[in-house]
Amino acid sequence: MKRVKLLSLFVVLSLILAACGGGSGAAEESSEAPAAAEESTAEEAPAAEEAPAAEEAPAAEEASADDGALEAPMWVAAVAAGDIPALEERMPLEPKVVGPGVLLAEENLPNWEAGRYQDGSVIRTAHSVADWAPDVFVMLNEPALSAPDLGVQNIQGNVLKDFLVENDNTTFTFYLREGMKWSDGEPVTTEDVSFTWDAIYGNEKLTPGGLKARFRVGNDPKGDPGELEIIDDYTFKITYPSPYGGFLRNLVIEGWNGYTELINPAHVLKQWHTDYTPIEDMKAELEANNLTDEWWTLFGQKWCQNWDVTRERCTGYPTLNPWVLQPADSPNTKIFERNPYYWKVDTEGKQLPYIDKIISQQVEDVEAVNLKVLTGEVDFLRESTGLVKVPLYKENEEAGGFNTVLLDMHVDSSTIFLNMTYDDPVWQQLSQDVRFRQALSHAVNRDEIIESIYYGFAGYPVNTVGEANSTYDVDMANSLLDELGMTERDSDGFRMGPDGNPFSMLVEHGAHAPDLEPVAELLAEQMKDVGINFQIKRIDSQLWGQRSTANELQATVFWGHDQNGDNDRLMGNLGLFGREWNTWFSTGGSEGVEPPDWVKEALDLNKTRWESVAGSDEYNTLADEGHQWQQEYIPQITLVEDVKYPMIASKKLHNIPQGGYAIACNFAGEQLWYGE
Repeated sequence: MKRVKLLSLFVVLSLILAACGGGSGAAEESSEAPAAAEESTAEEAPAAEEAPAAEEAPAAEEASADDGALEAPMWVAAVAAGDIPALEERMPLEPKVVGPGVLLAEENLPNWEAGRYQDGSVIRTAHSVADWAPDVFVMLNEPALSAPDLGVQNIQGNVLKDFLVENDNTTFTFYLREGMKWSDGEPVTTEDVSFTWDAIYGNEKLTPGGLKARFRVGNDPKGDPGELEIIDDYTFKITYPSPYGGFLRNLVIEGWNGYTELINPAHVLKQWHTDYTPIEDMKAELEANNLTDEWWTLFGQKWCQNWDVTRERCTGYPTLNPWVLQPADSPNTKIFERNPYYWKVDTEGKQLPYIDKIISQQVEDVEAVNLKVLTGEVDFLRESTGLVKVPLYKENEEAGGFNTVLLDMHVDSSTIFLNMTYDDPVWQQLSQDVRFRQALSHAVNRDEIIESIYYGFAGYPVNTVGEANSTYDVDMANSLLDELGMTERDSDGFRMGPDGNPFSMLVEHGAHAPDLEPVAELLAEQMKDVGINFQIKRIDSQLWGQRSTANELQATVFWGHDQNGDNDRLMGNLGLFGREWNTWFSTGGSEGVEPPDWVKEALDLNKTRWESVAGSDEYNTLADEGHQWQQEYIPQITLVEDVKYPMIASKKLHNIPQGGYAIACNFAGEQLWYGE
């Protein structure tokens, strides 16, 4: 395929990078805990102790200044009217303090500023899927523990005030923030923890499989479960029979989880649980939902977990998030209003968030979302942006009042996965030989992919494939394929398999991301140079998942490592590069196919890493060993790393990062504020 030339685009994007501070790759992890926040350590216990129209952007010069107030003007008025208690009665004794380096590393946000309130301030955004606003979900999501930049270095308290790890990483003591309240004003105590553990996970109707994998040793669904012990109203312990230091990661980032994995409002949910409420008292609601005695189904409809926070059914549901979903006049509009009991403050003692509301408008599709950007109707957008649209964004920045910020994508965008257990003996012989995987990697012209698909804003996969196997070397690829006995070719130049029969590989992909199809098509052209018949077929994404689960995918193109999945670079993608091996692992060997020793090596390495405390020196060393294992065996052929991601932000929004993951800015939404 002829290389695409986009010199004018590169000039535009270079200007953007200059404006963004260089647009460097993923930032280094901060090595010191931020001074502005309360410190957490794994070695020591803590010391004792009416909506504005969606079309109108907030105008900083016309908004009311906060005059040094410690709470938003709307709450000052609400307190005066007797609608809510005074600020000191709404806050925990020890709120979370947000300052430089707390939510985002200082190198990614070097100009952090304590913000100002503006009465009536709104962040406008848009979404294209009914009842699901992904950018807002990320802004609202609060994990139990946190670390800067969505990593696991320097883990600190978040919803939980602090933690203590003891007894060879088997005992975890956690401390709630005394005085913290749900958004309806009810106190948060260990009763909310015990209810989650015992009444939800311990009830076979609600959780037939018992405790989730994250609460079992090794993050393994077959692992030994933890045991909960309530110490007092604000202290609890979870104990495991063997080391599980990686448990902390499961409370920070794994799976984009939120505090609802561990803490839920018992005072609300008890009314739909038969351990606390007679089923007779639920009859009216059961009948209204066409149920008889299936109280667990009703409970599930009422329970709002972190993934549900933008769903209409969760309107007004008690939360610990910075904004709370409110009723709206239109089903296409979602309004989120600041939480009066939010438990974070800035370094000046001001209650966060700074901004009163988020309003997200549902539109027809992603193109319509981007049209609202161009017309100046969006103040913040990340989820629906695309590199291909950057020139269009830049052309409309001044008229639309926004900036285009290039940050890092949190996934390795495109990867070739060979299902080495696909039911074909010749395929298994070839795909399980590392020389075949090396040959395919050397046949990939990554420079062409980076230029034509990612417009120059991506890098080589030095972590996952390594420098040696990332080079474009057709001679090396051909030599390796010859070694495998694929010397004969047909009249079209395609290689025969080692059995003498025509060889082809069917690469089926879904529509999970916009780059997958053009990447696959370009790969098919490049593979012709080494005689590989690389057949592409796009299928429905749901069908793709079904075929993958059934071991019917021979190969696919999909994204690789996601920052929210620590397993992804080892066993997390085992289902894509070895479906039957994954079945063997997940069933304890009772089903599937036993994997070869080199795969078991990764399983053992993964097990050891989950034993160590996330973010510790031991953990980091094991993570590096995982990369070395990948580079040696190339279980998946990552095409690019460090792809850039355009983020749209109003020119008046402050505390917008200059580096790091784009999605990390969403997670730090409570520190955004409007100014000049």
